[in-house]
Amino acid sequence: MLHNRLYIILLAILFAGCTKDKTTSLLGEKPEERMEKALAEYKATLTGSTYGWKTVVYPSAGGAYSFYFRFGTNDRVTMYSDVSLDAAGTAKESTYRLKAVQRPSLLFDTYSYLHLLSDPDPNVYNGQTGTGYSVDFEYSIDSVSADTIKLTGISFSTKMVLVKATQAEAEAYAAGNYANLISSMEDYMLQNPWLYLQFSDGKKLQVSVNTFTKTFTLIYIDDANQVQLLSSPYYYTLNGIYLQQPIVYGGKSFHEVFWDNARQVFYVTIDGQRIEVKVALTSVVPMHRLLGVDFSSLIVPPQQMAGWSDSFTTIYSNIATSLVNGPYGLTLYYTEFAFDVSQQVMNVDVYVIQNGSLYLARYPFTYTKTASGVFKFTGQAFQGNASLIATDMKPLLDYIRNDHFTMDFIVDTQGGNGKLGQLKSVEHTDFYFTGFPQ
Repeated sequence: MLHNRLYIILLAILFAGCTKDKTTSLLGEKPEERMEKALAEYKATLTGSTYGWKTVVYPSAGGAYSFYFRFGTNDRVTMYSDVSLDAAGTAKESTYRLKAVQRPSLLFDTYSYLHLLSDPDPNVYNGQTGTGYSVDFEYSIDSVSADTIKLTGISFSTKMVLVKATQAEAEAYAAGNYANLISSMEDYMLQNPWLYLQFSDGKKLQVSVNTFTKTFTLIYIDDANQVQLLSSPYYYTLNGIYLQQPIVYGGKSFHEVFWDNARQVFYVTIDGQRIEVKVALTSVVPMHRLLGVDFSSLIVPPQQMAGWSDSFTTIYSNIATSLVNGPYGLTLYYTEFAFDVSQQVMNVDVYVIQNGSLYLARYPFTYTKTASGVFKFTGQAFQGNASLIATDMKPLLDYIRNDHFTMDFIVDTQGGNGKLGQLKSVEHTDFYFTGFPQ
């Protein structure tokens, strides 16, 4: 009995000692203390890079975007990016935090160039309504080494790898060299839209750099007379253009397109050999062969553009006037000639605005196309909004219904629109117009 009583007393003393501090770790630190210590170490790593960090994000919507960050001990970060020419040349300062969000995380918590890619308003950076380009601005930290930090976005799982920048890179960003380089390359591509690479087999591969979607593409016609595309998202570096995936042709590959600023020319390096990108006088691959491959529609704005004939300009201007003065008070926003190659259908989609709301009037056509690229459009039944403005649209639609059309590219260097697509009547050579190929 005495032994039992002593045993109970000893157990009571033991439990009292154990419940004195339930949060005390067997390792000697509380969990929150370990987290605070880890966050302090991460911050020391971020701020300890003398020349900052560089990284790239690849949105699920496509494209690639380069960033340069310099983290300060005052919880502020300075950045540059190739999301725009201004962002490449003008430093943007915002705030950041290191915080435990289930795991240690890096949060860019005030608006920055990174936030442009996740802006829910499509008018800001042309992203999807509500999600932008689905790029994160809050990241969990996966791993940290001396010169690399790997992170994963919390909302969209965007991968981000921070790599220490060099002194030369940091100075180049600060001096505006990055923006100047991008400006030089894009000006060159605007003035010379028909570029191509030619390899040892003698075939010309058209080079297409879409600065809007941030996509680099080689286009060529193979031995079976089929159009082929070799494509990759790209971002700008201080050397030129870097591809997310290498382009492989004829067993040879390249990952980077260099810019020779002194000679004002692009080039690639394959097996140690420099191969320059050359300039052609016109598209290497005819425009009609690229329909449904490189683009699927022509966007025609209400304002006159290069490549509009007088007759088209008059008709289109009269349509806009008729719509705004008509019973519905409509403003012509733009017209899209949208092709569905698989169905051999072309819709003339007229977008109009009434009291701040956007409406669509659709006029469907089927079409045939000859091997040489002559189109014949056949009008189909329409209804709804299209019926309400059919009289206004009739002068334009009559040309589409009755004439044959050819399709070709033109270049608007003076107006700054670059490469445009043009439809031209065969029967009425004075009727033609251009639009933005999309």
